[in-house]
Amino acid sequence: MTKILGSILILLFINSLQGFAQVKKAEVWRYEGPRVGIDLSRFLLPVMQTAKRNGWELQADVPYKGNYFPTFELGMQWFDDQRDGFRYKNSGTYARLGVDVNIVKFESLSDHDFVFIGARYGYSLFNQETSDIKYSNYWGTLETSVPTHTMNAHWAELVFGMKGEIVRNFFLGWSLRAKFPVAVTNDPNITPYMIPGIGKTSNGVPFDFSFGVYYRFPIFRTKTLPKVIKMGGSVHQGEEDPNSQQGGSGRSGSGRSGSSGGSSLRNLRSGEN
Repeated sequence: MTKILGSILILLFINSLQGFAQVKKAEVWRYEGPRVGIDLSRFLLPVMQTAKRNGWELQADVPYKGNYFPTFELGMQWFDDQRDGFRYKNSGTYARLGVDVNIVKFESLSDHDFVFIGARYGYSLFNQETSDIKYSNYWGTLETSVPTHTMNAHWAELVFGMKGEIVRNFFLGWSLRAKFPVAVTNDPNITPYMIPGIGKTSNGVPFDFSFGVYYRFPIFRTKTLPKVIKMGGSVHQGEEDPNSQQGGSGRSGSGRSGSSGGSSLRNLRSGEN
């Protein structure tokens, strides 16, 4: 009898543990918080170019109402290019401020992958100098240099990209950027060849590609799934247009008004006859 009671108690205990585990498994939250990462493509610059170009860039975003991500980016860059007849050096810091907007639907509370479009305002403060300038004339080969000049630049960016969660709270992402210089300090001696944060100035609209790794700090949690952003105010299938009834009433009212106006006109004509 004691063994039977013990077996029953053990089975009840196992069932209670299974029920507790099921309750815990059913408890699903959506975790959100600031995301901080580093642009890995900056470390590939020395390999991709013959000139010495090094730098780093940190990126951060904060979720706002589910689909909006205000962003801040900060970086530094060093550029050193030795050419035949001169040597150009450039170094400085830059920062960008903007927002990304998610354009796809989140499928569940645990789905954090998104595709975005965005915009940035950028500012750069940098120094440039040119040395070992050699040129020949009637008197032989001369050597001179252009002293260091501190400059700044402003520009705007349009951004398209995506970020995906690879493991819990860790993301990989990439972005393609089109950059539009707005204002650059004038140097009477030489036009900047490379601007930190923008890139080469020889192209009318510089493009840039970046990819990075990010960590999200799960500070907030919610059970509300962000709503899909409706483009152009169109009515989706299964939804009613809140103005449909008002529009219908307006149209029927217009029809009654027109009918009444036509009846009055006929009465007026019959009176004239």
